[in-house]
Amino acid sequence: MPDQFDRFTRLLRGNGFLEATRILIGLMVFSMGVTVVGKRLGTASDQVSSIPLDMMIGVLALIGGLAYPVFTTTRNRSLQFVIASDVSIAIIVLTEADLDQRLLGSLVFGLMGTYIAFFHNMRAHLVHLLFSITIVVAACCGVFTEEPTTFFDTFGRILFAVSVISVVPFLTQIALILLSNDAQGSELDPLTDLLNRRGLARRTAELIRSKSGIGQSLLVVVIDIDNFKQFNDTFGHDVGDRVIIRTANRLTAWARADAAIARVGGDEFIVVQIMPLSDVGDLISRIHPAMNTPIVEPRSTTSIGIAIHNGSWLDADAEEAGIDALHRLADSAMYESKRLGGNHVHTIVMTSP
Repeated sequence: MPDQFDRFTRLLRGNGFLEATRILIGLMVFSMGVTVVGKRLGTASDQVSSIPLDMMIGVLALIGGLAYPVFTTTRNRSLQFVIASDVSIAIIVLTEADLDQRLLGSLVFGLMGTYIAFFHNMRAHLVHLLFSITIVVAACCGVFTEEPTTFFDTFGRILFAVSVISVVPFLTQIALILLSNDAQGSELDPLTDLLNRRGLARRTAELIRSKSGIGQSLLVVVIDIDNFKQFNDTFGHDVGDRVIIRTANRLTAWARADAAIARVGGDEFIVVQIMPLSDVGDLISRIHPAMNTPIVEPRSTTSIGIAIHNGSWLDADAEEAGIDALHRLADSAMYESKRLGGNHVHTIVMTSP
């Protein structure tokens, strides 16, 4: 199963939950830091090391929790977050002298397993689980501590901890796969995980309902990959699919967080977004560079048509007709970019009504 980071990030972004999710993850990390620091300052915590490793990790968790919602998280950064978290949990667990405290601390591996279930794949999950079980076994067997224990106590702790850190994340991943497959069949494009036509219609309606009309612009952007058939004919359909996915990723990086982004044909995409009128110029100026970077082989270009409507419509009927007209104008603008040789951006401003 492929890594799910880009997939679920787009899904969260498309439904308006990405920022809230990032804040919640940051709060989770910050709360862990508060717990570790508070335990160290508020109790006579018995540590096996004279170096306050737990305090150091707690302070880093506080900083990381505050930073997580602020900085953009890529797939590689997410994996680095998982590795750093697993190592930190292991250090905190193994430097604790009390076996019951070790057991309690090891359960945090389950939270990381759930994070991996959402954002990564089964391979990352298995690596995490193998590492977690190793630490749990070492902690419950009393490694680095002289606290006495019996076979049955040790076996019970290991069985309990392994059950918690493995069963819940695995069930979460299975449920997410089933839900994802169901969603793909209804409103998502299965190749790019962008919206399909049905999803675009729903999301556009949501955006229109949120549009105040005061100082706001509605943009419809139609994007078509230039000479796409040549990619399939020359390099094969696998390379063609990679070009489509790369285009989808570039659009997602360019568009606003609340934009509706859809793949509506083999090589055609539509973006619908609402923004302050003052932001329109900057966004439009960035789309051509965004669709051409980074330069990787095989290089692809796009023809882009943009239609803009400022203000609001008089009633629901005028609004529906206006949105349809805006789509037609964006489509015409895209074909004008094609007529100019491709790799162009053509913009039309729609006048009211």
